[in-house]
Amino acid sequence: MRAIELARSGDEPAAWYDRIAPAYERYVRWLPRGAVDRLVDELDPQPGETVLEVGPGPGTELVDLCERVGPTGRVVGVDVSGAMIELATARLERRGFGDRATLIHGDARTLDHVADGSVDAILASSVLESLPPAGTRTVLGECLRVLAPDGRLGVLSLARSERLPARLYADCRRLLPGAADCRQIDAVAVLEAAGFAVRSRWSDRLVGVPVEGVVAVPPSGGRRNDEGSTFMPLRVFES
Repeated sequence: MRAIELARSGDEPAAWYDRIAPAYERYVRWLPRGAVDRLVDELDPQPGETVLEVGPGPGTELVDLCERVGPTGRVVGVDVSGAMIELATARLERRGFGDRATLIHGDARTLDHVADGSVDAILASSVLESLPPAGTRTVLGECLRVLAPDGRLGVLSLARSERLPARLYADCRRLLPGAADCRQIDAVAVLEAAGFAVRSRWSDRLVGVPVEGVVAVPPSGGRRNDEGSTFMPLRVFES
């Protein structure tokens, strides 16, 4: 298992997720997995690919990603919480996938250890809506930078809706922000504003609250460096 330490001390979100990590791991065990499983299916990681998960938490999806990319692939997880990184490390080691994964304890707004154009697919489940708008834009800018020209980004987020469960969630978040830290967003609009092109989208529910899954891709033609050559994929900095 390759582990890289980047997190800054005194980071409030990191401290919050460090505190709730043990309870959060138990919490996600009983959550319905249909929406997340569909997102991974739509993202369609292939053997030999490099896949990055932003905010993997205790590592549940990292295991699935490692299985899909196989022994010739690579999975990278970036999480701001050191406690979550420890849980994810233990889960991957138990499943025998330590040799396929690099876990980075750091902030996804600065993916310093991931090279330009080096990632085939990115998974971000329940991440974008947990950040303030400026942070979301920064993370998506980094995702666009590290994706290969033919790469894809899969996002699952709480969706805006006028239905009662969504309104109740919004009220809960307004009254108890510490208990409901994720805001409801228009994922398609957010991704398009960041320069992505939406390839597919669908709606689902998570414990009654509307969620939206989106797979998006970089602008057609890929991203090019100052010399005009297309960035090459499959290269992750590890030191």
